[in-house]
Amino acid sequence: MPRKILRSESAQYPFKVTLNETRVTTLHGKGTITNRTNEWIFVKLDKNDTTIKTSIFLVELVGIA
Repeated sequence: MPRKILRSESAQYPFKVTLNETRVTTLHGKGTITNRTNEWIFVKLDKNDTTIKTSIFLVELVGIA
């Protein structure tokens, strides 16, 4: 399960984000980041093709496709 990173412990972002290529694990499953606005990211999940909004600090980097 992803580990929550406090803002005071991190840099501006915990990892570099490339839209439509960066793969992450969320509390709802694995997916690809499709959009980013400040701390909030939109992740398209693999299992049911839905898009969720979550914080970049609540996800774990899987890799870049």
